[in-house]
Amino acid sequence: MSVEPILGAGSIERVPGVVRALGAERVLLVCGERSFAASGAARILPELEAVAEVVRFSGFRPNTDARDLATGLELVAAHAPDLVLAVGGGTAMDMAKLLVAYAGREIDDLDATIAAGGRIDDRGLRLVLVPTTSGSGAEATHFAVVYVGHTKHSIAGPALHADAVILDPELSVSGSARQRATSGVDAVAQAVESLWATGATDRSRAFARQALTLLLPALVPFVTSPAPDPGLAHDVAHGAHLAGRAIDLSKTTAAHALSYGLTKGYGIPHGHACGLTLGAFIAAHAEATDDQLQDRVDPATHRRVMVEILTLLTVDDGAGAHRRIDQLLASVGLSPGLAANGVHTAAQRRALAEGVNTERLGNNPVAYDTAELEALLARCR
Repeated sequence: MSVEPILGAGSIERVPGVVRALGAERVLLVCGERSFAASGAARILPELEAVAEVVRFSGFRPNTDARDLATGLELVAAHAPDLVLAVGGGTAMDMAKLLVAYAGREIDDLDATIAAGGRIDDRGLRLVLVPTTSGSGAEATHFAVVYVGHTKHSIAGPALHADAVILDPELSVSGSARQRATSGVDAVAQAVESLWATGATDRSRAFARQALTLLLPALVPFVTSPAPDPGLAHDVAHGAHLAGRAIDLSKTTAAHALSYGLTKGYGIPHGHACGLTLGAFIAAHAEATDDQLQDRVDPATHRRVMVEILTLLTVDDGAGAHRRIDQLLASVGLSPGLAANGVHTAAQRRALAEGVNTERLGNNPVAYDTAELEALLARCR
């Protein structure tokens, strides 16, 4: 289960004390090449180096790649750290989780091991996660994404939960407006999808509900203000973390399932890609009849959840929700609509529908076949 975060402005300065409390003497620092300094996180280095020997790992590609993971594992073997500390965005978080997942294991073929997707039940290294973006929620989840070539794999297990999470809202302010926008929309999508997921629980819905309550009023001014108010940064950081805790329990659904094809095929950033179909899915789910639902979905619960989503979005119906999400995208500088993002033809929509992530689609409350997904994508124009 995910731990309660250390939350607050300036909490990055708690890192050396956390490392000391965990008894670590050697630390592998996983961070972005530029974001570590740009976010203000680098100021902890002198005190961190006073309590532990630190080796830095950066320069890896966006979207965790197995080749970079192999390089990181070589560094782990050479340095023999006690603790892996990630300070960065979702890629840094996932890289750190994968490093502790596979460190010290006898692995003849890393690509094959990743493809086998074995559950990670134990690890020998301690793990501390400090996000510098507000959106992925990776610091709260028990899974990590890694690509082998163009194939995406998800590695999961209880041992991927961190020993400590530090949320310093000040770190996220340094990101560009576009980065803040795509990360924030990802968090909104996670929270909405967690509310209706077939894997949802009372606890995951409580996290998702609280996340949207924080995110929806704060996201637009947080993105568009040249110097965002600290209170906005706090609410977006906390909301994104709560969305991560929600999907840690429920997992994501159809909007995320379709997002990977949009990112891979059209270069659309992940959060933006999720937002492009989210409004149409809310509308379709609000209009769904009982016979369109997955067998394990209770119709009364689904209807109650959809009313709650519409209420949180302050709209009256599914069509209003679709407009609300498209307006949110536009307000944070992201173009709504598939056509505006390179998807113009029925053939393109069919290819996206055929390439969907079936595991996440199975977690969706409404059942879709390929033709039905194509029809939904046509509503996103």
